[in-house]
Amino acid sequence: MKKKRLTVVLDPEIRRKVKITAVERDVSVSEVVEEYLGKMIEREELEEDIALTKFAEEREKSFSEDKSLTHDEVWG
Repeated sequence: MKKKRLTVVLDPEIRRKVKITAVERDVSVSEVVEEYLGKMIEREELEEDIALTKFAEEREKSFSEDKSLTHDEVWG
């Protein structure tokens, strides 16, 4: 996969910390930023999954077999 260039403006303190991390790991600043962004995206996806699970659990509590429709009733 060919990577695309992205220009990002960083707060000086964040930039300093990213550069330090890159030097410590002997990788490029770009690699550090890409790793951090990937982790943030994964975290957001996990938080969304957790929220949807809570929503589903609440819906499940109120489920009533008597009020539910059969497959044929829904899809004919």
